Amino acid sequence: MLTKEFLSSNGIQFDGRDLDNDPKAAEELNALGLKATPVTVVGDRAVVGFDVPALKEAFGIRGEVGGDLSAAEMLKKYRVVYEGAKRAILQIPDEELEWVCPETGWTLRQLSWHLFVRTDACMQAVRSGHYTHEMLVQADNLANNYRTTQEIVEYANGLTARLEDFLINQTHLLEKVVETYFTPRTGGSLLTLLLGQAVFHLKQIYHYLKVLGIEADRPLGEEEFSGITVPKTLF
Repeated sequence: MLTKEFLSSNGIQFDGRDLDNDPKAAEELNALGLKATPVTVVGDRAVVGFDVPALKEAFGIRGEVGGDLSAAEMLKKYRVVYEGAKRAILQIPDEELEWVCPETGWTLRQLSWHLFVRTDACMQAVRSGHYTHEMLVQADNLANNYRTTQEIVEYANGLTARLEDFLINQTHLLEKVVETYFTPRTGGSLLTLLLGQAVFHLKQIYHYLKVLGIEADRPLGEEEFSGITVPKTLF
């Protein structure tokens, strides 16, 4: 979704392919020797993941687009986004956590958990030097261990403390290059990317609160999201 938004915002036309419903597209991806998505094919070049420098080079885009945030900027943004997310998640009735979001197939429990856990996985990956698809699947599967919104928020409180320590006392790791399942990225680049994904999922939670007939409590808006690369579409 971030890749599509990047291309659209730069006036680049593209043909989107759905691997789940387009067997030919899946065959073409296999022929390239690739498994991870998203993949952007430009001529004979394939850019794996939301890799802004590689996309800019492939399409000849000049200027700064969606650059990484500094540690201080990132921490400030994460604090605001996480507080908004915790406030919204606590509004979800526990009995609705198993409600399946029709657009994604996730339950509200999975969506709420996913918003936070990828950042934890990222910090672990920066320390180890590897950010794998298997690591993310394992992290996502822990959602069922958290039975109430309060438990999810308590996890988020601990995550916030770990993130603050990381961005205040371990800033040297932001420059460390991590081997990921899509393309090598620095720790700072990964955390900047995941901040955008957290906002993306928070907007989805706001949408589902409305579907459930619940008015979001002090929802965050575009002013708070300024400087964060986020898709304009919800799904």
